[in-house]
Amino acid sequence: MNASVPEVTFGPGALAVLGGYLVIMLGLGLLGRLKQKERSLRDFYLGGSSFGFAVLFLTLFATQYSGNTLLGFAGRSYQQGATYIVSITFMILVITVFMIYAPRLFHLARRFGYITPTDFVYHRFGSHPLRVLCVALLCWGLANYVLEQLVAMGHGVEAISGGRMSFMQGVLLLVGVMLVYESLGGMRAVAWTDAVQGTLLLCGCAVILYTLVTADGGLAAAAEGVRATAPEKLESPDAEGLRSWVSTLLMLGLGVALYPHAVQRIFAAKGERSLRRSLAAMSFMPLGTTLLAFLIGFIALSRFPGLSELESDKVTIYVLGGLIDRSPVMYWLVVMVFAAVVAAIMSTADSALLSIGSMFTKDIYKSYMRREASAREMLIVGKTFAWGVMAILIAMAWVSLETESSIWLLIKLKLEFMVQLSPVFMLGVYWRRMPASAVLAGIVLGTLLTLVIWCGVVAGLWTTRSPWGVAAGVWGLLLNYAVCVGWTLLRPAEQPATVRT
Repeated sequence: MNASVPEVTFGPGALAVLGGYLVIMLGLGLLGRLKQKERSLRDFYLGGSSFGFAVLFLTLFATQYSGNTLLGFAGRSYQQGATYIVSITFMILVITVFMIYAPRLFHLARRFGYITPTDFVYHRFGSHPLRVLCVALLCWGLANYVLEQLVAMGHGVEAISGGRMSFMQGVLLLVGVMLVYESLGGMRAVAWTDAVQGTLLLCGCAVILYTLVTADGGLAAAAEGVRATAPEKLESPDAEGLRSWVSTLLMLGLGVALYPHAVQRIFAAKGERSLRRSLAAMSFMPLGTTLLAFLIGFIALSRFPGLSELESDKVTIYVLGGLIDRSPVMYWLVVMVFAAVVAAIMSTADSALLSIGSMFTKDIYKSYMRREASAREMLIVGKTFAWGVMAILIAMAWVSLETESSIWLLIKLKLEFMVQLSPVFMLGVYWRRMPASAVLAGIVLGTLLTLVIWCGVVAGLWTTRSPWGVAAGVWGLLLNYAVCVGWTLLRPAEQPATVRT
């Protein structure tokens, strides 16, 4: 580890806070189980589509801002410097994309009873190959998403325990608690725990923002520190840097808005008014969360120069760890913030895992393996599948630690392939003429191009996954949209199928 990095030493009070938080999560899982109105897929995976504004907003917020934001984005800010302030625009664009397609998709979901995102895909296009491909890409994205959270879990618990628990022990502890409350109460328990976690996160972000702009000279001192140690990270981007900005805008803006667990929260809304109000409130959240991640990384750059890419994933821990000895009040504030970080990580991982189980159960198991499966059988299969996936991902978290894979690399690995589904939702909800064949061809070709660029780096054929500063997934997405639109316009006689699941 870099010699300039401080040792983070929390006392037993931090472990007590973490233990109390986990007990509350288990209690909410049990309460969710008791409040279930029926043993159905809709009740378990969508909470009976009963979420009003407060719960829907908090569950969207807690799910959207996770270990990616508080650890991964802060690490990326450390690596890129001042130019990464553009990341605020990334997350604002995500909400913009939601506002474009979510209300229309909500009406379709209420009319036709969608439970999973791929319910819409099959109902709209009537294509079995397209449905299976969408499930595969969405589950791929979610599996990587959960893996990101496991890596963040390990770093978070290792820090808050003051080294008393190792990276893998922290992963196993939080995963165990998460699987119990999720299996007990399904989406209802997840949403209720998200409400607690979202509240913690809002308070934690407010505390960090205040502390960062008032302590140790604030941003002015941080800028002077960066100018002294890494002046190149204060420079404006060149042409390739600007292309990289636009590329990342497209990848995050279109990709994050397709997260299946976020789409299922559209289906879980009590009404369109609750949905629109929640999305409107979400549009302001990047100013307090993504901005915060940028500031943490920028301040860390001035205080702890020379960190490796893997070490930069921990800059949130390093920056806050430097505050704990200042006063008893600051100690407990920092403990609360770390609890918020853990809350953000768990709220995202549980939602993603629930979506994986729902898509495998309803779109694969029920459709192609056992059409006569009862609701009870499907719930058991979904939970078992999710537990199995989690076991594999725990092993992968250990591998990522050993290979020093950064959270940002995992983010790219997820989004560059999952973003290929953008035409399905962005065009599919409005453009009635677009047939399944056009969408399928676009996704396949876009995914293959992305895969070729990634594999070329592994094989040593070229050195970058972002030719001319544009991410591989964006090259694939451009080809994808060109094929979808061109195919539809050149074959106007081909009519899309509309088959109800």
